Amino acid sequence: MTAPDRRRDTSEHPWRGIDLGVYEQHMSDARVGQLQQLHHITGEQLAAYPSRTIGVLGVAGGNGLDLINPETTDAVYGYDINADYLDACEALYHDTLGDRLHLIETSIDRSVRIEPVGLLIANLIVEYVGAEEFAAFAAANAGSIGVLSCVIQRNDAAGFVSSTDYASSFDALASVSSDIDPEALDSAMSDAGFAALGRCEYPLPNGKTLIRQDFRPTIVVARL
Repeated sequence: MTAPDRRRDTSEHPWRGIDLGVYEQHMSDARVGQLQQLHHITGEQLAAYPSRTIGVLGVAGGNGLDLINPETTDAVYGYDINADYLDACEALYHDTLGDRLHLIETSIDRSVRIEPVGLLIANLIVEYVGAEEFAAFAAANAGSIGVLSCVIQRNDAAGFVSSTDYASSFDALASVSSDIDPEALDSAMSDAGFAALGRCEYPLPNGKTLIRQDFRPTIVVARL
């Protein structure tokens, strides 16, 4: 993949300064367990909505891409704001996905246009975009989305960033992160023209809960 295919204009953002290894060690810490649970959830998302074209917002190092069957997949589009994450993702998954894998460096907001996909996965992305802006992004891309499956976190018994030896590396994210209420996300997505398909909850070791919410455009349905 060439740099022009990879990169879009992005402003400075705290996620661009967080090392992938630190992120993955923090997320997979036994006290957190989010990386393992997200891998499991991605498997459920792929199984629930089989699609030949798949998009992943916040693809990072590609957690879950190993679950994609290249024989039944035409294209995988991974979006992330951190170019180093995308480099790692390409190194890990190019051999299995080959030319099906397309990686794009970009932030996520209403100005971004994505490639048409049958399934768009957005796990732990809405917290860094905001429910209203994320819904505006979804509305702007409704014709390119078959199903949009999101995961947010509910912080019942812990702070926004879980406590680990690496937690201080994420201090800068406080300027761009916010708790997302699942009801508020449902409402924002409904206003954006998306119908809720269902909701699942996944408890974590530290008292947090991951919440998966799935949506489908109600007016324009992608033919993928």
